[in-house]
Amino acid sequence: MYKDLKPIFYKAVLLSMVLSLLAFTIALAASGDLDTTFDGDGRVTTGFPGSNDSDSAYDIAIQADGKIVVAGSRHDVSTDNSDFAVLRYNPNGTLDTTFSGDGKLTTNFGGNDEAWGVAVQSDGKIVAGGSKCNNAFTICDVALARYNSNGTLDTTFSSDGKVLNNSGGGLNGANSLAMQPDGKIVMAGFRHNGTDIDLAVYRFKTNGILDTTFSGDGVVVGNFGVGNAFGLDLEIQSNGKIVVAGHDDNNFIVARLNSNGTGDTTFSGDGLQITNFGADDRAFGLTVQPDNKIVVVGGKCSPSCSVAIARYTTNGSLDTTFNGTGRRVFSFVPGQQSLGQDVVVMSNGKIVVAGFATGASPDFGIARLLPSGAFDTSFSGDGKLNIDFGEDDSAYGLATQPADGKYVLAGPASVSLFDIGLARVLP
Repeated sequence: MYKDLKPIFYKAVLLSMVLSLLAFTIALAASGDLDTTFDGDGRVTTGFPGSNDSDSAYDIAIQADGKIVVAGSRHDVSTDNSDFAVLRYNPNGTLDTTFSGDGKLTTNFGGNDEAWGVAVQSDGKIVAGGSKCNNAFTICDVALARYNSNGTLDTTFSSDGKVLNNSGGGLNGANSLAMQPDGKIVMAGFRHNGTDIDLAVYRFKTNGILDTTFSGDGVVVGNFGVGNAFGLDLEIQSNGKIVVAGHDDNNFIVARLNSNGTGDTTFSGDGLQITNFGADDRAFGLTVQPDNKIVVVGGKCSPSCSVAIARYTTNGSLDTTFNGTGRRVFSFVPGQQSLGQDVVVMSNGKIVVAGFATGASPDFGIARLLPSGAFDTSFSGDGKLNIDFGEDDSAYGLATQPADGKYVLAGPASVSLFDIGLARVLP
């Protein structure tokens, strides 16, 4: 009888040890730590066979089932051309082999093709958008692709799943996209006017055709005066208004459009706000808070660069409850150049910024601020974290997982060659 009880006793002891170890591990995990349930160390790198130069990730979206979709580009050194790259990962960081057989796919538009934005439709279809350019980058088109949930091109979208648009002629392109509740696709980018470059916003119907109910021809072009202007990010408010962030040669630009494409005159009087931090300023990322305040992040360079962040009230004025002036400048690492590329706001109002810092080599950077603009020292001890993959790493995309609030960052990461890099951080 005693002999029969020994296995039960040992199993009970073993279970107790496992539970104790798990509790100890959970206790050690803290806000701002890399999430070791994600590929063991919180980091994943992915390359494409035959591509050994500069694979990049630029944007990220989280599906309702927790799978992670990343868009960017695959560079082929043999042709010196790039293709759209779209990858899907399981929540644990492994590639999802139900997507395109191995979790990754490329789409060739016939030139240097880069996907700068990605979104997942309510039906699970994936939309990626960006630009197709010639080798000299003197002629570019807006490029858009839609995929079924298994990774095949959706032939109900422009008959072959791909759209190219050069309605302005010459140099056109898109840097981000967002989905309206009705399935229409809105993209922020640029268009050449024959002299210089203007910020442009494009809207496409669900079948891939430009939506002529938007500004008459499907495109809104903003000429902000002398010099060039680019749209880098956009978001659609719950009331259907479209908020766009970008920059001209020296300033942050924030514009808000009505759903028909006209400027929203309740925003800064003419639908446009220009902000200068006193240097060569660039805005790259945008988010709209639940209270419709607008947060924009980028860089202030004079000539060294720092993260620049601004928050605006719903009427377009700088929000002085944020750092006293509505603006803040900081570095991910003191003394190192830094740029902010993307931003999200948590339900408690805390602001999370992703980008990169350059030291001996660039690293992913992430910082969390309180709603007041102060660093949140409950995150990584001082509110900031650098993530090193080995050599030159830059975070361009940031998303928050709906189920648990974890932060997922995406960008190019280099160990010996440039690959697509992902990192996940505990909130």
